[in-house]
Amino acid sequence: MKKLKKLKKLPKYILLAAIAAFFLFPVIYMLAMSVMTSEEVSRILDFSSDGFKSIDLIPQVFSLEQYYQVFFRRADYLLEFWNSIIITVPTVIGQTVVCALAAFAFGKLEFPGRDKLFFVYIILLILPTQVTLVPNYIVLNNMGLLNSFLAVILPGMFSAFGVCLLRQSVRYIPDAFIEAARMDGASYINIFLKIILPQIKGGLVTLFLLCFIDNYNLIEQPLAYFNDSEKYPLAVTMSEIGVNDAGIVFACGVMFMIPPLLIYYIGQDDVSSPFTLSDKG
Repeated sequence: MKKLKKLKKLPKYILLAAIAAFFLFPVIYMLAMSVMTSEEVSRILDFSSDGFKSIDLIPQVFSLEQYYQVFFRRADYLLEFWNSIIITVPTVIGQTVVCALAAFAFGKLEFPGRDKLFFVYIILLILPTQVTLVPNYIVLNNMGLLNSFLAVILPGMFSAFGVCLLRQSVRYIPDAFIEAARMDGASYINIFLKIILPQIKGGLVTLFLLCFIDNYNLIEQPLAYFNDSEKYPLAVTMSEIGVNDAGIVFACGVMFMIPPLLIYYIGQDDVSSPFTLSDKG
């Protein structure tokens, strides 16, 4: 009987394994190409000749040449990697704090024009990033912040998406919790820190991870706001590397994906649907 049940589940397992392999293939391909020699990578990526190009996942010669180039011979890649971290970390922390406070205000506080103002946030949510580049450029130019990391960090701290995401979590918290705290004399700051934040922990971690990935991959803003190429994050450089240095792209890609994987690994137990409360609630 048990064998029959396992056989019935076999097609489902095969389908799930095929889907997992499909999504993991780019990562496996990147890892495989990163441990090949530059000559082998150039040969594989040479599409000048007609015919089907084979996909080689097993290197003919295992080599750490690309990593040696990135970490020891080409210091500019490490510098750009740290530029990405310098831009992303303050932006994500600031965005999480601002969005959590705004979500609390929109979700639980009563003030004139609250719903109309939130409707404006919804409109901002549907605007593509490219639409705001020119207005932001003008404002940053008047503030004298162009060609500095703050030109990317400050606008990135304000996210309509993050406010909408956390507002849904906040609205699911019973009003009785807040009313009881107010009757005990708790201030709104204490309510936010001791009642709201613990209840939306899963939403906060989810927002932190999504914001990290979004800001970690910025290309348009640095290109628009930075005149000095030494301030470019690694994502910009990776999009401009030519075929001759294609092997370095794969090594940089492996290095580039380590921080998001570490953040997800640390917060995976708390990542949850933003529309559900924490178990501690």
